Amino acid sequence: MLLCQITDLHVARPGALACERVDTARALRQAIATIHRWSPRPDAVIATGDLVDTPHPSEYEVLRECLAELQIPLYLVVGNHDHRAGLRAAFPEHTYLHGGHPGGGDGFVQYRVDIGPVTVLALDTQSPPGAGGHLCDARLSWLDAQLQACAGRPTIIAMHHPPFDTGIEFMDELGLSSQGREGFAAVVSRYPHIERVICGHLHRSIQAGVAGAPGVMASTCVSTAHQISLGLAPDAPGSITLEPPGFALHLWTPGAGVRTHLAYVGPFEGPYTFEGESVS
Repeated sequence: MLLCQITDLHVARPGALACERVDTARALRQAIATIHRWSPRPDAVIATGDLVDTPHPSEYEVLRECLAELQIPLYLVVGNHDHRAGLRAAFPEHTYLHGGHPGGGDGFVQYRVDIGPVTVLALDTQSPPGAGGHLCDARLSWLDAQLQACAGRPTIIAMHHPPFDTGIEFMDELGLSSQGREGFAAVVSRYPHIERVICGHLHRSIQAGVAGAPGVMASTCVSTAHQISLGLAPDAPGSITLEPPGFALHLWTPGAGVRTHLAYVGPFEGPYTFEGESVS
C-alpha cells in the first residue's frame, strides 16, 4: 500500500497570494502533476489540514477546482486554518466528512477508511478560534474505540497538529495542547498495531517518537507551497522560506511496516545512470 500525504495547501482566494508571496493554487496543481507522474501511482492521497488559508468560501471553491484534477482517491483532514462546515459544504460527495461526530458545533471531522490492508484514522485537532490544537475527551474516546475496532490491522493515524515539540519555538507555541498530547499518548500507548502518526502544521519534514508511547513514531510533512523556516535557536523569529515544496510517500508492505519517503515537486533533470547516461 502506498499512501501519498500532501499538507498545508493554504489555497488562497482568486488573485491572492499566501503570505503575500505564494500562489498556493498553482503550487497545488504542480504537486498534483508530480504525483500523477509517480510510478507506482499511490493508492490514495490524504491531505492533512490547512487546506485553505483564511478560510473564505471562495478559497474552498478554488481548492475544489484544483483537487478535481487529482485522479487518485482523496481524503481530507481538517487543520487550524480550515472551517469544518465550509469544508463539508464544499465537498458534499466526500461522505466520510459527514459522520456527524458530536462536538465543535457542527461535529468533529473524524473518520476511518481502509486502504487495502491498512486502516487510516483521521483525527480532528482543531481548536477554534486559536491556531493551536487540542484533543478533548470526546475525540480521544472516539480514537480509543476505533483503535479497538481495527485491532490486528496495521493502522496510520492522520492529524494536523503533531503530538510532539519540534524545537521551532514559535510553532510549538501553536502546537497541540499538553492535555491533548498526554491524552493522545495514553490512548496510543495501548495499541501495538499503530504503524505511524502522520501530521501537518509544521511545513517541514520532522520525525519524533510520541512521548509516553514507546514505539509510536510520528512525523510531519513539507507543504505543497511554502515552508516554515528552520529556526532552532531560542526566540528565533517566525518566518517562511521558499524551500522546495513536496509531499510524503508512506509505503507499507507485510513484515516491513511503514517507511516514509520525502518527494519534491518537479520535474527535475534525470534520472541518469552513475555513468551519466539518461535512464528511459
